[in-house]
Amino acid sequence: MHSLVTALGIASLLAMSGPVAVGGQLDTDLLRFLDWFPGEYDNHEQVWQQELDGAEHVLEHLHHIFAPVSVPAVGDNIFFVQQYLDGDPQKVYRQRLYRIDRDDEEQAIRLTIFSFRDEQKYRGAYLQPAILAGLSSDDLVARPGCEVYWTFVGDYFKGYMKERACNFVSERSGKKIFITDDLRLTSDEIWIRDEAFDADGNRIFGNVDGIHHKNRKVRYFTGWGGVKIAGPGATEDDDEWHFVQRFVIHNEGQIVPIVGEDGQSSGYSMQLAFLTYQNTSRPVLKLGLIDDKTGKTISYSWANPDAEMIGLNLRWAQVGLTLKPTETAFGYTIDQ
Repeated sequence: MHSLVTALGIASLLAMSGPVAVGGQLDTDLLRFLDWFPGEYDNHEQVWQQELDGAEHVLEHLHHIFAPVSVPAVGDNIFFVQQYLDGDPQKVYRQRLYRIDRDDEEQAIRLTIFSFRDEQKYRGAYLQPAILAGLSSDDLVARPGCEVYWTFVGDYFKGYMKERACNFVSERSGKKIFITDDLRLTSDEIWIRDEAFDADGNRIFGNVDGIHHKNRKVRYFTGWGGVKIAGPGATEDDDEWHFVQRFVIHNEGQIVPIVGEDGQSSGYSMQLAFLTYQNTSRPVLKLGLIDDKTGKTISYSWANPDAEMIGLNLRWAQVGLTLKPTETAFGYTIDQ
């Protein structure tokens, strides 16, 4: 995977003094946006907290992949977008291409959206650069009026659509449906509030409480984990293990089962989660061991949320994790 913006390039441009940097403020904003936007994001903690609080309308648990890719037929600064539910990559609910550029008339960064005519054909195509390189405009459907505009305000980007510009006619009801987006992007979070209304103002979809999905950019760890086949009652003489030698796991609630080389389940899984516990304001990085039969965490360790190493040793069960040294916000590239 290539880098869209070098650290040196953005650092140099952002450091320039004066009201206008090289190429103008929009160029500065574009570089900043391209530096911040790539990554995987997840709102696990938000959903976890809502469930603890007994919220009436719990938000969906969403995971977003914004992967920079090369698609010459579409232009520069292209992202493959795949979004799924419940931490399950098989539950894809949206797949798109985004093109990022500047809009001088709007004085904003413009995000143009393309959908695929055959979504299944290109499922997971960010993992197969050759497929995307051969993509043509005939394989895509443009969505004029559904562009998202981003302006930099203080310390974040605010994203919006033009009022009533993004619309379509529902095949089921025959009514015109209007879509709106309200977004916020920082270096480590993206907040998303998608809503749709009919011409009479009736809500078609979107959170009834008007709450954003607050997604945090994930940090991926590589690691190993093992459980003695004899389980919690194992002795030092029991030396047969279910052992996973190398895997990746992100820090926003991902669960990875401990499965032996023979494919046999150990009956236990690992979960890594950035959480802020009740009655505290201090976040932690929690590594938990889950009993698959009950779904409950039976033991855990915790560390500073910025920790680069974390582990758990129960003698009969052991896990060791280390932050991925490169491309930390993506799980599909494993450092060698």
